[in-house]
Amino acid sequence: MTPSQLTVQAYLKEWLDQIVSRRVRANTLAAYRFNAESYLIPELGAKRLKKLTARHVRFYIADLERRGVGTRTIRYVHATLRAALEDAVREELLEKNVAKLVRAPSVPRAERHPLSVEELRVLFRANRSHRLRGMLVVVALLGLRRSEVLALRWSDVDLTAQTLQVRHGLHRVGGRLQVLPTKTVRSRRTIPLPALVVHELRNHQDRQEVERRELAERWPDSGFVFTTPIGTPIDPDNCSKIVKAAVKAAGLRDVRMHDFRHGVVSVLLRLGVPPRTVMEIAGHSGLEMTMNVYAHVTLDDKRAALDRFDELFTEGDK
Repeated sequence: MTPSQLTVQAYLKEWLDQIVSRRVRANTLAAYRFNAESYLIPELGAKRLKKLTARHVRFYIADLERRGVGTRTIRYVHATLRAALEDAVREELLEKNVAKLVRAPSVPRAERHPLSVEELRVLFRANRSHRLRGMLVVVALLGLRRSEVLALRWSDVDLTAQTLQVRHGLHRVGGRLQVLPTKTVRSRRTIPLPALVVHELRNHQDRQEVERRELAERWPDSGFVFTTPIGTPIDPDNCSKIVKAAVKAAGLRDVRMHDFRHGVVSVLLRLGVPPRTVMEIAGHSGLEMTMNVYAHVTLDDKRAALDRFDELFTEGDK
């Protein structure tokens, strides 16, 4: 098929199989493929690639909105088309990326309400005997991504040196669990462990050793730090359910799994830890993400800041 005859459908299939599959992780490729096959190809697939215009894309996005497709889904679909057309421009199949000329609908920025320090104390007290208490502590105090927590192996943890290495993430891709490299180079990092985390990991290691001995040869030699009672890795969705159940058992308000990560970053910044240090601990790609996306400002933070004005002008009146 000549470039002039190439349809959007034919190009997207070529792009998925031969181009983007060589440079993205398996879960990212799966997301691209889903967006292409479920949204882009049914609506835009028959069009000639060279005849696709910004107006076509704009009408397409408007139609998705009218059909009630979620804003985040539309943004992901638009991002998939934009990425595909960018490669078409790079290979000189197109003169310009028409998807870049169309704005996807914006998602209102959600206010984050991570658990406070006192609420975390309540969480820990209420789950003293929890089988995965060590995981709860790691999630709440280290700011790791869920996938990073679940991919940890004991070879990544040095309890004597009190450090932990983040090198991989555990994801469900194509119906099965896979350990994949971290999202970015900056995500690969070494984190010093607070004494509380070291203590909880030692206890968890002892508890896991008891489970391993009970199962004997039936225990899989995977080396994961956090596992099911039979030694298999924990599914990411099940991890979220476990954490939510622990939060509920403590009588605390419902929070998202990712809110724990927000909370760690916010507390570190509030303690005066330099933003670049916080960025390295969290494994962010840049300071902008650390400061603008994850830093959570509470009403107490705002009150403390404005109280400094009160102190300043009160002193001036004396």
